Amino acid sequence: MAKANAAATLQLNIKRFNNFLNFTRAYLKKNNPIKLIVNNTVTYFRELATVNQKLKKIENRIIYEKYKLKKTELILAQNSEHVFLKGRSLNQTR
Repeated sequence: MAKANAAATLQLNIKRFNNFLNFTRAYLKKNNPIKLIVNNTVTYFRELATVNQKLKKIENRIIYEKYKLKKTELILAQNSEHVFLKGRSLNQTR
């Protein structure tokens, strides 16, 4: 009786282990972790390579926004009468 019980337990454990291996194989086939690591690494290095280009675009955009702000401030200042702009407005009317 003990041998039959031990043999049944052993077969049950073998069956569970085989099921675990099948589930593991299916998971690795579906979610390939090595492929994910390689793709993420390649993406990371691409991002690193284009960081300088992105920073340059941002810097150019900031410079352009500062230019527009100065231009808008100049127009607003010209439309209002200020002492420091009287000479400029006289030079423009000549």
